[in-house]
Amino acid sequence: MTMIEMPAVQTRLTSDEEQILLRVLREGATLATGPEGEAFEQEFAAFAGSDGAVAVNSCSSALELSAVLCGVGKGDEVIIPAHTFVSSAVPFARRGAKIVWADIDPDTAVLSASSVERLLTKRTKAIVVVHLYGLPADMDAILALADPRGIKVVEDCAQAPGARYRGRRVGAIGHFGCFSFHTHKNINTLGEGGMLTTRAEEDAVSARKLRWMGNWPFEEERKRYWVPAMGNVAPPMADQWPYNFCLGEPNAAVGRSLIKRVDGINEQRRKQAARILAALTDCPQLQFQKVPDDREHAYHLLAARYDAPAGTTRDDLIQHLLDRYQLKTIVQYWPLHRTPLFQQFGFDRAEVPESDRWFDNMISFPWWSDMPDATLDDMAERIVAAIGDVIARAA
Repeated sequence: MTMIEMPAVQTRLTSDEEQILLRVLREGATLATGPEGEAFEQEFAAFAGSDGAVAVNSCSSALELSAVLCGVGKGDEVIIPAHTFVSSAVPFARRGAKIVWADIDPDTAVLSASSVERLLTKRTKAIVVVHLYGLPADMDAILALADPRGIKVVEDCAQAPGARYRGRRVGAIGHFGCFSFHTHKNINTLGEGGMLTTRAEEDAVSARKLRWMGNWPFEEERKRYWVPAMGNVAPPMADQWPYNFCLGEPNAAVGRSLIKRVDGINEQRRKQAARILAALTDCPQLQFQKVPDDREHAYHLLAARYDAPAGTTRDDLIQHLLDRYQLKTIVQYWPLHRTPLFQQFGFDRAEVPESDRWFDNMISFPWWSDMPDATLDDMAERIVAAIGDVIARAA
């Protein structure tokens, strides 16, 4: 029996995409920020339906820029789901904001609008909506709470490029969208990469000024191009130091190629999910994310809550899957209020029973683009058998 486990690369390049990469490496005028990056931004904005897009080196960097553009500072409150990857929260905490942990919906396992509503105060500056596992959250319900109060909404789309909510792509619904092109994601730009999308073009301009240490063209005409220097070092925003979050040309070239086929990648993942979920219909102990009719799942991951039979635990199933059936599953996204990092800064208080319930019982199965039907069927058989074994032992 061959071990089935999560690969480090979710989507591989095609031979044509490899040739595009080689062309840029051999013929590109630069390997730093240049025309490939500019084209990637324009094409991604058109793809997402946003007014602006700024290529960066990671989704974490996009979230950092969104925190700056939201004007988050000391004394502000930012509402963030407790069940998410650490990058969703650190940029806002780093700017001195108080992180207020919101809960997830028990059926969709993404941010609950009703939980957000209970947490709103006069100090709420922003809401970070995480489309976790590839499923969009209920954006209209959240915006209905945010817009009348002047609260900024940041979409963390790291796991959901191309996913749709009521016909609109995520990342162009809130004020800012943050995307990841990490090696683990549906599409990648050679291991690392990200994109910030903006509702307003002026925010995209500010983000570009922040992105590269304040390097920006001189706006005035100069008699001698070298006086005072080849490039300006301008303040990107009032009282704001810049960063270095640039994306290289080879990475951008790969991103341009993959964005053209992300819809096909996501559609294939939906077909994979449909196949394995159909094979697991006789396993009611596994509660996968419910996908409302108004949303389109990108299926970055295949995660479920496991309602263990009495006398057993989720860990019993994970161990049995590994030992007997050579299926290596994982547990993801420790609720951040329970982590040492956030506890040391005093962000250890949260009333998020659904997040805790999900995490304490969640199981994430091996998943990647273009999984063969035989692998999906084999994995389903192993899961059914393992659950049957656990139930029999508990009887």
